[in-house]
Amino acid sequence: MRLYLARHGESEGNVLKLFYGITDLALTERGRAQARELGEKLSGIAISRCLASPLSRAAETARLALAGRDVPVELCDGLMEQDMGEFENKGYEQLLEEFPELVRGMLADWSAVPPPGGESFETVYERTGAVLRDVISRGEDTLIVAHNGSLATLLIRLLDMKPRAVTHLWMLHGCYTSLVIRDGFTRLEYFNR
Repeated sequence: MRLYLARHGESEGNVLKLFYGITDLALTERGRAQARELGEKLSGIAISRCLASPLSRAAETARLALAGRDVPVELCDGLMEQDMGEFENKGYEQLLEEFPELVRGMLADWSAVPPPGGESFETVYERTGAVLRDVISRGEDTLIVAHNGSLATLLIRLLDMKPRAVTHLWMLHGCYTSLVIRDGFTRLEYFNR
């Protein structure tokens, strides 16, 4: 089977440079264009199933990318972005000024430094892992549309990487990552294509 991981298009939170994991911020016009571009990139690829985070920036990206195809978008809470707790929906610059050591620690190793009152890496790892087990058990070529944190967490699980590696993976808007899963082995085919 093949698994395609795609990050949502640019959202209002990206433009405003916010920490905004579970806040439901919409796509920008540029984000909608990126979603349509993703659809063009995926146009020649057979996809049997699509799972998306229920947050509108991911769900809309999935719908726009699959427009005109007979692939329903299934919304899946397990793919939501990390809850940023007390940092949720606050500006990066403001938080860096108020909590410099904590913010730098999060950016240096997100797997070891959770946001105050927010979700830990382990929690995100377990909930995204449950989604992945279901996807693999069905064996269908599947597109997952979600967020940088949840997708990077899926990727390190699939590639048997150390948790700290999640900090080094950045999924680009309007791009997909492709993996081939066969006989319990995963091979990375494309990253941010």
